[in-house]
Amino acid sequence: MPLPQDLTFDDLDAIQIEAEERKPGFVAVRLGLVCSLYIRDPYAPDVRARLAQCGDQYQQLFGEHLKSYQKIDGTGNPIPYPAEGVNLTKYVQEKDSLDKSFAPVFYGDADYHVASKYGLDIFACSTRPSPIQGKPAHFSAVIPFSWLKDKDGEQAFQKLVHEWCQILKPFHGYAGIGAIQSMDMTEKKRTSYLAYPLARRFPGLEVDDPGVVSNRMWNRGQGLKIKGVNWLTALDNQCLEELGGRDKVLSQLDNTFVIYDYDGGVLIQAGLTPQLGDVNTQHVPHSYRMLSNIVKPLRMTFPDGHSLMQPRTEASNTEVTNAWLARFDDPF
Repeated sequence: MPLPQDLTFDDLDAIQIEAEERKPGFVAVRLGLVCSLYIRDPYAPDVRARLAQCGDQYQQLFGEHLKSYQKIDGTGNPIPYPAEGVNLTKYVQEKDSLDKSFAPVFYGDADYHVASKYGLDIFACSTRPSPIQGKPAHFSAVIPFSWLKDKDGEQAFQKLVHEWCQILKPFHGYAGIGAIQSMDMTEKKRTSYLAYPLARRFPGLEVDDPGVVSNRMWNRGQGLKIKGVNWLTALDNQCLEELGGRDKVLSQLDNTFVIYDYDGGVLIQAGLTPQLGDVNTQHVPHSYRMLSNIVKPLRMTFPDGHSLMQPRTEASNTEVTNAWLARFDDPF
């Protein structure tokens, strides 16, 4: 992954925004690599088993950097991360019950409110008191740029995301450079106004809250909708069929794209390297825009009163959110 000018991976990891209203040094937003994948049929035992498998793999790769975690059923406050890790596969095999959520969250800081370089959010909702109709399961991971050190030419990030796609078989997902916030939903909402200026200027920058996104993906009468595209975008065969079929979709892509197949879908890489773009110079990444226009019929919108963006402006949060989701359609 080539770097702009003389920036190093450590330089990118050092880019961060502090929340002035919090204690000095409180990091609310930073840059990093993000990956969010969404899976159909969250109540299926094999889906939870596959989520657990990927969660255990993340711990094997990055467990030494994890400092706290949310209990697997999502109850209580985060507790210190144990030296031996948390065996999600064993939990699913021996203790998991569909009347409880499968909701482990791992934080790269003892203070789970801060935006840390590492993090993992897994969620598959319970069947009680009543299932949230259509809500997919999700797997959302954060990794620092420094992980790419000494991996030049190995396509390490693409390979990792592709491997997760091969295991999870997501109906949709996206990965690239992201504005990282706390994994805690309440804290993320509280500090999202700090991420908005970055999102508005740099269209290739992913801003995410998989819990909020998955809640809004179900469109009654129309099935599941997708959030959009980034450098890496996953679409399963059902999504491709709704867009006219795999051959039609892929035939519209030019030679700047790379295709990775997984069982039941494709992972599409838009360009050789991730691009941030910059609306100040009227630069919207060409490959991102091309793919976005193709998948536009499947793109979600947020209904009135719901939002992903909360910029603290006079504009409606819903309006701002939907404008950002459409940022590749026209100059944003």
